[in-house]
Amino acid sequence: MEFLLLGSLAVRRAGTVLELGGPRQRAVLTMLLLHANEAVSVAQLTDAVWDSPPVSPESNLRTYVAGLRKVLGDRLKTKAGHGYQLVVEPGELDLDSFDRLVREGEDALADGDTDAAAGLFGQALARWHGIPTAELNAGPLLRAEFTRIQERRLTAVERFARASLELGRFDDVIDRLRRETALHPLREELWALLMLALDRSGRRNEALEAYATARKHMIEQVGVEPGARLRQLQQVVLESRVPSPAALNAHRQLPMDIAEFTGRESELRRLCEPGPQTTVVISAIEGMAGVGKTKLAVRAAHRLVQRFPDVQLWADLHGFDADELPADPSAVLESFLRLLGVPGGQIPESLEERAALYRDRLTGKRTLVLLDNAAGEDQVRPLLPGGSSCMVLITSRRTLLRLDGAQSVLLDVFTSGEALALLSRIAGEDRVRADHEAAERIAELCGHLPIAVALAAKRLARRPQWTMQDLVDRLERGGGLGTRGVFDLSYQALPENQRRLFRLLGLHPGEDVTADSAAALAGLTAYEAGDLLETLLDEHLLQQHTPGRYSLHDLLRAYAVEQVMAADAPPARALARRRVLDWYVHTSWHSAQQLNPQRKLEIGPADPAVHPRTFADRDAALLWCDTERANLVAAIRDAAQHELPEQCWSLAQCLWDFFNLRKHWADWIDTHGVALAAARSVGDRDAEGRMLITLGIALREVRRHDESIDCNQQALAIFRATGDRSRQVPALNNIGIVHMVQGRTEDALACYEQCAEIARELGDLHTEAVTLNNIALLHADAGRFDVALARYLRALEIRTDIKDPYSEAILLNNIGEVYRGLLDFTEAVSYVERALETFRAIGDLYGQAESLDNLGLALDGLGDRRGAEKCWLESVTLFEELGEPKADEVRSRL
Repeated sequence: MEFLLLGSLAVRRAGTVLELGGPRQRAVLTMLLLHANEAVSVAQLTDAVWDSPPVSPESNLRTYVAGLRKVLGDRLKTKAGHGYQLVVEPGELDLDSFDRLVREGEDALADGDTDAAAGLFGQALARWHGIPTAELNAGPLLRAEFTRIQERRLTAVERFARASLELGRFDDVIDRLRRETALHPLREELWALLMLALDRSGRRNEALEAYATARKHMIEQVGVEPGARLRQLQQVVLESRVPSPAALNAHRQLPMDIAEFTGRESELRRLCEPGPQTTVVISAIEGMAGVGKTKLAVRAAHRLVQRFPDVQLWADLHGFDADELPADPSAVLESFLRLLGVPGGQIPESLEERAALYRDRLTGKRTLVLLDNAAGEDQVRPLLPGGSSCMVLITSRRTLLRLDGAQSVLLDVFTSGEALALLSRIAGEDRVRADHEAAERIAELCGHLPIAVALAAKRLARRPQWTMQDLVDRLERGGGLGTRGVFDLSYQALPENQRRLFRLLGLHPGEDVTADSAAALAGLTAYEAGDLLETLLDEHLLQQHTPGRYSLHDLLRAYAVEQVMAADAPPARALARRRVLDWYVHTSWHSAQQLNPQRKLEIGPADPAVHPRTFADRDAALLWCDTERANLVAAIRDAAQHELPEQCWSLAQCLWDFFNLRKHWADWIDTHGVALAAARSVGDRDAEGRMLITLGIALREVRRHDESIDCNQQALAIFRATGDRSRQVPALNNIGIVHMVQGRTEDALACYEQCAEIARELGDLHTEAVTLNNIALLHADAGRFDVALARYLRALEIRTDIKDPYSEAILLNNIGEVYRGLLDFTEAVSYVERALETFRAIGDLYGQAESLDNLGLALDGLGDRRGAEKCWLESVTLFEELGEPKADEVRSRL
């Protein structure tokens, strides 16, 4: 048989299309096909077929199943106590073929075969021939299933488009993307890809028209501007520049506006009225938890964007988070500076220097800064811009009396009129008008607190059969005013699987949660967790500022923690916490394998219920780390706090390469300090030594040289005592690097020679090559070019047996420098050109800039001034794009 789901539902036997019955019978078949070879319960089928099921849906379902058996025969089985199961053989279901082709396409991408990947994604999409929901009376569960497979299709469209763009096949994707954006006008990634395809094919005006169309849809349908990516792409097209990571810095960071915002008109007018032009305008919105400070600030910020169009920055300062310390202003400044295009390596270490650079970067820019949940004046003060072209909105539960020049906007609970207006907007004006007295009582029972009023109204909106009095009765039975009664009402109305996930979210580390991490927390599949999260979002127990990422309001998080402590026994809570931490550890391990394949990481096994993410390439791994950074740091602290030391230090070591690549020194030092303490708390000498080494590297990078040497010497003593020679090598190497930086050449050389000797004895070719490179650097710096060259060439000989293009490119560039020192410019050009080719192949912009500068010097030595200047111009361009000050040095050669 042939089962077709990806369009109009059809079943064929020997090429003949079979009669499948009416819409509800077809809905039953669709649900069985979506769960082919699995038992589907009567309850699931009921939710798939009816919005409002009949009194006895089992009888109707038996009728539909009997009708399908006449067509499908014994393929359709009754599973006693479990429901029904449809047997589908491999290759019979088009959805399975689609999923297989997508997986093969992803594998091809992972192998670097973009051409094959584009072909496979194209074949997968060819399996679709319409919209699956067209002829069915689908219930809520089936609609959710269709949404899920539609999301898989759109993801495949985007991957096909990216692969085709990389191959230069613009015409292949433009028509497809035009169709898809017409069908899904709010999906920004489709518009972004269409703009790129049009721009790169020379159709610049059409790319700008695509942006204008996308913006129109978003403003008309959801009332918000396009996101940062689309806005910056528009700017890139306008300026006729090639998009690059540096050109797409996300410094327009406002959270999504709230469509149902109601009231607060006088406060909005006060916040949005033009302020003095002589200094930065600071407005502090103050009030109790749940009173709507953040919603008001976000609404005001979106109204103010036209006056401050250049930069919009936002940060949650966690001033009153029970599970997290208030944000360090130095760390917030680091984040802001990165968003403003400052490379991590150029961000100063001290708070004062970061604040000065931040103010300098905003000079003359019309800037809006939103600082949410401030703990106090000292936390906020370093984050204030200095110019009169800037405005700052601050929310806090405290009165910020010591903040000079700030105008305070005190936010109280809603008036009765404002509460009723919000009820009317969400639940319906007719319902409020029909029982005005009950509506007023609801507002009173909610304590006129906006978050409670909104939640109560949303329960009414989702239950059209309830009257206002029904809700009053339920709230009064719950007892008490304010959030507690409303939270209880919403929580208790949930099915147990939704209640369980909601309360477990109180144990999740960090600010937000994804379907994957929630699945690990609850021991579910990602699909199951995703469906439950969407349901909790529909019930307004979760918030979603970014697609796919969910968070709890502070009050709801506290409520979830209370519920999990009351309902789940300590062993169950410990198991959930260990699972989610295992998920972070093992997903981080997969990311580390992409970021640095040469580094061997040893971690313990995960809980069998945990399904970590894997990554197709280095960019995907780095993007995940960037997105999850706050949660990853929180997870390390959480593991230490709850006596899970192995997860603590395992996660820390998996993040080393990410912290190093992104120059997140503060996170690196903080997390590895926590992990070091965790290792010491249980007497694990091996983990203690490893954490000392990686902490020592971070301390070296921030020039705390004495502390770095001390950490590595402690690690060296541990591994000498345990007899682990392989671990002695990185400790010695790191001590050598610090000695070299301090100008203590002989001490550095002694450390490197010991490293090389141990590496040779252990047969560790990679380490031997790295150490020989360091030894050669010392000799080259001292002008001993012959000695340096011998070490470099030996290292290169070793590298031929090791697949590590990044290290090989560095080595080739270094050899070119030595040949320049020996005045053999022809050999210098030969080696540096090989280095440049490798850096380009792996996409390392900094390496390209360095080798281009080196190549220019070599060509200049040969008398080819024109060739040299061409190299230096390209080098300057790359250094400037990266924000590297070395651009000035290279420019001076021109």
